[in-house]
Amino acid sequence: MTRYETDLTGEFLVLRRGRGLHRPAVHSLIGPAVARWADIPPDCPNPEIRRLVDAAVAQIPEADLLAEERRVVLVALALDRDRYAAKLSARTELLASEFHWSERTARRRIDDAFVKLAQVIARRVDPSDPERGWAVRQLRVLVRLDRPAPEVIEERTIVATRDGLDRIVARFSVPRPPDGADVDRDVHADIQHGARIVAQNRQGTSHFRYILELPRPLARNESHTYSIVFQVRDGLPISDHYVFSPLVSCTLFETRVRFSAARRPVAVWQTERAFPRTLPHHGVPDGPILPLDRADEVHARFDRPEQGFSYGICWLYP
Repeated sequence: MTRYETDLTGEFLVLRRGRGLHRPAVHSLIGPAVARWADIPPDCPNPEIRRLVDAAVAQIPEADLLAEERRVVLVALALDRDRYAAKLSARTELLASEFHWSERTARRRIDDAFVKLAQVIARRVDPSDPERGWAVRQLRVLVRLDRPAPEVIEERTIVATRDGLDRIVARFSVPRPPDGADVDRDVHADIQHGARIVAQNRQGTSHFRYILELPRPLARNESHTYSIVFQVRDGLPISDHYVFSPLVSCTLFETRVRFSAARRPVAVWQTERAFPRTLPHHGVPDGPILPLDRADEVHARFDRPEQGFSYGICWLYP
């Protein structure tokens, strides 16, 4: 057993006691091994911790963690919806009854499942993966539609969920042309401060992925701020919305859109918890209307946007 497996097993033993992840102070019990696996930031509230751990378990293929083992893990951690408030002894009895085990066998199966889980995690967690090992503390975005080329300026403060974090990923997407032609979009990315682009690749015709190298490796729970600018230079239409679809935990997202005085929209509104596949919105407002101020700008703020949904601002031109 590796050191990381041992640390995971010990931390899971603590987390499943009592009411498991439903204990009031569970945020203070998250250790570095579990935080590294589930990308749990230091200021994470209890409901978000439960969601991140549940999502991390769900990402493990059934070939690595069998359905029975997965069920044991979720019940033991009090992530089972029916018995989340019960103490560990009651949850153990639930498993014994469900699988027709003795109580002693149920306790052993719980121990075995977490040993297996730690082994699987240790094999799957790549400490050099720039997609993992960090969360977003705050994201502030300015979308400028008053420039010759549309421009998006993102300032992110990230927090490391593991030691030695030195690279992260940034993504940007623009729509395909209205006629559906397979045309490669021309997007230029530039760092304003706080990082350096060391690699980039196009995923399809309109999705872009950038590897950013940080000025120095971060220790767990250390934060860092950087800013990146995206310009759409091909002259083709852009989306009639700007949305953020978080792929990691995010505490705060704020966005401001500045429109051209020569081309004001007839309607602007806020959208949140939208399914990405429902965008574009086809000009139908699905959230609060946002009036333009005297600078032809609108602003929206979203606290703890959830992964799997989109948040942002939509608009409609005449």
